[in-house]
Amino acid sequence: MKKVKSRKEKLKSQVEVDKNVKNFLGNLNVKSLDDLVILKNKILKSLEFRPYNEITKKYADSIRWKRTASEIIKDGYVYSGKACSDLVVVYIALCKAAGVEARLVKLNTINNDDSHSIVEVKLRGCWYRLDPSSRDSIPFKGALTKKSIWNKKFKVWKKGRDIWDLGIYGIEDGEKLYK
Repeated sequence: MKKVKSRKEKLKSQVEVDKNVKNFLGNLNVKSLDDLVILKNKILKSLEFRPYNEITKKYADSIRWKRTASEIIKDGYVYSGKACSDLVVVYIALCKAAGVEARLVKLNTINNDDSHSIVEVKLRGCWYRLDPSSRDSIPFKGALTKKSIWNKKFKVWKKGRDIWDLGIYGIEDGEKLYK
């Protein structure tokens, strides 16, 4: 009898590059710091930000951290206030499609009561950090360390290829963020 593979086994990464990702990137080259901002703005302008409220919460939580970059692009939306990881996943996949190294940085607040995701991108041998969920974010030189405090309230929890690389496959894994 043939064993049916689970979603985790079928999809190894949220940032796999396919035609959806390549088409979304288009002819954008990612070679400079300005290009990092252009890429962020393209994502923010292209995706719909749906409200995260009592009406949408159940469905939003049911898909949180489960979609690939390609699925997010195809779906065309994220949930306001809960979109940071999805936006980072899309950002990393687009960087990957452009031949640029990038990684997810999962942050926790200093008092461990909230989390946030940002991206680190390597250009010309240097790491730059950027928050794809913030319209005002610009690249800052230097990778974050375990001792870094980002935005006056966050510390590094883990870094990885994507959320799944950190062992988070859905809202049920969320408690891992606060340990």
